[in-house]
Amino acid sequence: MTPLDSKLLQKLLDAAAETLDGEWLLLGGTLLPALGVDTRPTVDVDLVSLEKSSNEQSLKLMALAESLHLPVETINQAAAYFLEKAGYTRGDLIVLKKGRRATLYRPSVTLFWKLKISRLSESDLSDCLHYLKFSRNRGELVEVAVLNGLVEKALQERPTADRAARLTELKRQLT
Repeated sequence: MTPLDSKLLQKLLDAAAETLDGEWLLLGGTLLPALGVDTRPTVDVDLVSLEKSSNEQSLKLMALAESLHLPVETINQAAAYFLEKAGYTRGDLIVLKKGRRATLYRPSVTLFWKLKISRLSESDLSDCLHYLKFSRNRGELVEVAVLNGLVEKALQERPTADRAARLTELKRQLT
């Protein structure tokens, strides 16, 4: 698939905010480029509806991607499963874009880490650290105690040595 740059991603998000209905959350590796933080290439968009029955809207999102000459597979709906599993509150949602018909949100640092920590690959670690820095630079609330708790819980699950090292790095960056 074609790597997405910030410019193409912004076109898709602008069109989504004007065309889709309801509330949507941007997650995953696409989040940072959407914020102008281009740290690594990404090939899919984890934009999930916060509405329970949204099949029609998801198909509309795929049609938007196709209209921008992106493969429909660019739209990754798997993030909806992980979001449901992780749980979130309205306090975890930060407005990213507000269009005529839809509002697009981005997650709080806490929700972002909650979603990334279960796997915590090298790219997940990089994403978490860049998003933490972005949020701190904007003066946003960073719940250090909660983030430390997420890391501690993951460390107690006896992760592989590589993942444990990445978790330890997350913890170190919180101090």
